[in-house]
Amino acid sequence: MSDRTALRFPSGARVLHVGPHKTGTTSLQRAFHSRRGEVGVQGVHYAGSTSQPLQPVLALLARENDRRPSGAPDSDRPWRRLVKEVRRQGDKTVLVSSEFLADARESAMQVAVRELGGDDPWVMISLRPLARILPSQWQQYVQNGLKTGYEKWLRAMLKYPDSTTLTPSFWWRHRHDALVARWADLVGPERVVVIIADETRPDQLLRDTEALFSLRPGTLVVPEAANRSLTLPEIEIIRSFNRHFAASGLPRSVHRHAMRFGTARHLQQRTPAEDEPRLTTPRWAVKSATRIGGEMAESIAASGVHVVGDLDALSAMPSSGVREKGEPRPEVIVPVELAATALMGMVHASGLPEVVGHGKVVETVGTQPVPTVGFARAAWRRARDRVRRAWS
Repeated sequence: MSDRTALRFPSGARVLHVGPHKTGTTSLQRAFHSRRGEVGVQGVHYAGSTSQPLQPVLALLARENDRRPSGAPDSDRPWRRLVKEVRRQGDKTVLVSSEFLADARESAMQVAVRELGGDDPWVMISLRPLARILPSQWQQYVQNGLKTGYEKWLRAMLKYPDSTTLTPSFWWRHRHDALVARWADLVGPERVVVIIADETRPDQLLRDTEALFSLRPGTLVVPEAANRSLTLPEIEIIRSFNRHFAASGLPRSVHRHAMRFGTARHLQQRTPAEDEPRLTTPRWAVKSATRIGGEMAESIAASGVHVVGDLDALSAMPSSGVREKGEPRPEVIVPVELAATALMGMVHASGLPEVVGHGKVVETVGTQPVPTVGFARAAWRRARDRVRRAWS
């Protein structure tokens, strides 16, 4: 297949990939993280020590944004370490990838470009159709504690975007023409590259990114670990839990820990039955999203930024995941196995395996591997907090 663009980042460029969320960022980050050695030999440094520098970026947002993001560290030390790492790279091209940079307000954007961009800052933005983003982003909000059902949330986002108080980050992230304009105003449109996902080729984002960084074709490979969407019963069991949790009065940090290191992670590792219903978007919402996608595509085309791929894809009607008018909503029945998996996730997140089970952490759910690095990190934090309390 021929190149979709002749553009290449110059050697020594500092590239900020700012997402936004749900546009293939996780696949790209995991691919770079798993191939650090290969891309390093080819002159590209992938910044951070994990799949994305989440804590450094959250530290920046906590310091510069008006609202402190959930899960942000207590100090800006992670951010300062990231800046030092990037500045040490000399003539190497550097990629810093975090979709949370899409949440940055003006001050945080300026700091990110000034402290990471060096003399040659570039911004990379990956986009996909809004109609595809809606269900994925709602699911993420539910995992973060949202209690509102999908269709009520859709009405708020699409019919009352200027007055709703639900998920205010959504349009800041996903009014994509405004996102592009913000970064273009900061670094110049000639330094902004927008990559449009090809829904028929799941690996196209990796191939386009390889070309932009002058990497050998096939260097980036998505690891087997998937970041799949949850099924309808899976996400509804979390939403029901959210309602009970909200009534408990417990701090949000407890919810975040229970989901991130527990239930959501365990559920994503199970293999759903073929007939387990999936989340579908009603046609009226899809039509509204495609209309907005067309408006955004026109604005991006007129902005003067580099575009890789077909902007018309942003207004294309999806071929699946659409519920037709009059089609009944799927009945939500939670299989016993699903409920048990959710409970096992809570057991892990609770710390009981470390405290009562003397540090033993089960590494599988059925036949699916469950990453334990999060559990180990959580146990370390608990131990650290106990030491601090004892010391004080």
